[in-house]
Amino acid sequence: MRPYQTATAVIFVLIAAVAMFDSRAGALPDPTGLVPGGLRAGWFPFWAATIVALAGLVATVRALTTAQPAEGAFTDRRQIVDLAKFVVPMALVGWLMSPGLLGFYIASGLYLGYYAGVVARYRWYYALASGIVIPVLIYLSFELAFSALLPKSFLYPTLPF
Repeated sequence: MRPYQTATAVIFVLIAAVAMFDSRAGALPDPTGLVPGGLRAGWFPFWAATIVALAGLVATVRALTTAQPAEGAFTDRRQIVDLAKFVVPMALVGWLMSPGLLGFYIASGLYLGYYAGVVARYRWYYALASGIVIPVLIYLSFELAFSALLPKSFLYPTLPF
């Protein structure tokens, strides 16, 4: 038995149950035709929480019935270094995305370029292209198409991002 995995899965089930209870009024389509599109405001949250609850139940059953592996998650130093190469830059980028620092687009471009070049070991020109092209596409879709504003950098008065 894996007590931490079981506890985490049960917590997910409980949080999903609260979300399902809170949005239960809009869980089913509106049969009266009074709601545009036929779906009330609680439809998506209820069913998304239902999926989370089902996944939590499956994880709970698996954690209770699957044997614990003999070796731990990190068998040698290399695996810890690989995890640090992923987590430390992600935490740094999460801080750099703050408004007034690098903002979402520049920080995510730097992280994508880093991840593609260092972790995934793509050629440098693919890493550079992904660090530039993907944030530009995100900018075009979010800022221009959807009018959804994301955190801007300190360069915002000069550049659009």
